[in-house]
Amino acid sequence: MFVDIENFKSVVAIENLLIPYKRGMLAPDKKSYFPKETITPDVCFEVLRSTNAPRNIKDMLVCISELPIPEQAQFKDIVLATFTQREQPKDILILAEKLAHVSNYEKELSEAQKLDEGEFLLSQKYCSRGLVSYQNSFAPHALDRFDKLICLSHDKINFQNYSRFPKILEFPNSSEVYFADEYISLNGCNFDGVKKINFKDGARVNLAFAQNLPPQLDVSMCSFIRLANCDLSNQANLRFKDGAEVNLSCAQNLPPQLDFSRCGDVNLWCCDLKEQSSLCFKEGAVINLGFTQNLPACLDVTKCQEVTLSGCDLIGQPSWCFQNTDMVLMVEAKNLPSNLDVSHCMVVNLRKCDLRDQSQLRFKNGANVNLSHCVNFPSRLDVSMCNAIYLSGAYVADVKEIVFKNQQQMKDSDVKIPDNWKGKVIYTDTIFGKFKSLFNQGR
Repeated sequence: MFVDIENFKSVVAIENLLIPYKRGMLAPDKKSYFPKETITPDVCFEVLRSTNAPRNIKDMLVCISELPIPEQAQFKDIVLATFTQREQPKDILILAEKLAHVSNYEKELSEAQKLDEGEFLLSQKYCSRGLVSYQNSFAPHALDRFDKLICLSHDKINFQNYSRFPKILEFPNSSEVYFADEYISLNGCNFDGVKKINFKDGARVNLAFAQNLPPQLDVSMCSFIRLANCDLSNQANLRFKDGAEVNLSCAQNLPPQLDFSRCGDVNLWCCDLKEQSSLCFKEGAVINLGFTQNLPACLDVTKCQEVTLSGCDLIGQPSWCFQNTDMVLMVEAKNLPSNLDVSHCMVVNLRKCDLRDQSQLRFKNGANVNLSHCVNFPSRLDVSMCNAIYLSGAYVADVKEIVFKNQQQMKDSDVKIPDNWKGKVIYTDTIFGKFKSLFNQGR
C-alpha cells in the first residue's frame, strides 16, 4: 500500500502531533502529564501523508509497538506503507520486522521493501511514484541499479561526488518555487551514459565544468543556467527561458545558432564566437562580452542596459548609439566604433581606450565617466556635465580645449596638464565659460 506525501509538515510539527501518544499532554500545572492516548490508524496515516523523516516514522512505530498485541494487527497497512516505495534506515526496518512478526505479515513486509526497478525518486516534500527518500544525498553506488532518477527535493541538491548517473535525470514540473539560494548543483559532474536531463520550470541550475553533457540538453525551463567551462560541441541548439540568466563564460565549441533575444542576463566572458554569424540581445539586458574573441560583425548592443566589452577588439563594428541605457562598460576595448554615442549613458568606462576615431564625445548630465589612461582625445573635450570624471593618466597634450564645471571638478578628475600645453581649460561656472559652452552646443 502506497501513501503519497501530500501535505508536507516539518519534523517539529509531527513531533507535536505524536506527543499525546508518546508521553501524554502536559497538565495545566506544568509539572505532570495526562495519561497517554491510544494511537489510531488515522493518526498514523496523517503522519505518512506529511513526512518520511526517520525520527517521526520511528516514533510512530514505537507508539504502535506499545499497544497490546491484539490491537497491533489493525496497523498492518500502516507498517507496509512505511516501506512501500519509501527508503528507511536499518533501525526502523528492525522495529517494523518485530511488528510484522507479532501479527504474521512478514512476507508482505518483505515484498513492500522491494524498490521499483528502474526508478529512484528523491523527495522531502511529496512524491507521485517511485522511492521516497528522506535524504538528499546518498552514496555513489546507491544509484547503480536504477535507470532513472526523479528528483523532487525542495532543498538544495548537490550531486558533485557521483561518478555514475542513471540514463535519465528528471527534475519535473511542480508548483514549488525556488528561492534565491536554492539551486541544483551539478558542478563538475560527468554525465557519461546519461541520455536526458529534465528540469522543473524556473529551476536554477549549475552545470559548470560538467563533462559529457547529453546531446540536445534542454535548459529552456531554467531561470538560471550556468554552463561555464563546458564543452558544448554536441549541443546543436540551446534554447533559453524568457528572462533567464545565462552564464556561458569560458565555454568551448558554442553551437552556431545561439538566441539570447529573450534572456535578461548573458555572460559570454572569454568565449570564441567564430561560429556566430549574428547575436541578438533583449532590450534592457545585461551583457558581458569581456575578452570575447571573434565578435560577429554588426553586433547590436545599443539597447542593452549594461554592456561589458573589456579586452575586446571591436574592429569592423558600425557606429554605436546607446539609447535608454543606464550603464556601458568598455574597459580597455580596442578599435572602438567611430563616433561612439554614449550621450544617454549614466556610467561610461573607457579606461585605456584609443579614442582616435571619436570626433566628439558627449556625456549625459550627471553621468559617471572614466577616461583614465585614454589617448587620442578629440580636439575638444567637454566633461562639465559629468557627476564624476576620471582622467588619471590620460594623454591630453593634443586636446585644444577641456571644459570642466569648475576648478574642483578639474582637481577631482586627477588630470595632469602637460608642461608648455597650448590648449585651454574652461570652467562653465564663469560667465565666459557658460557663453562658450552654449555657443559650442549650438554648433
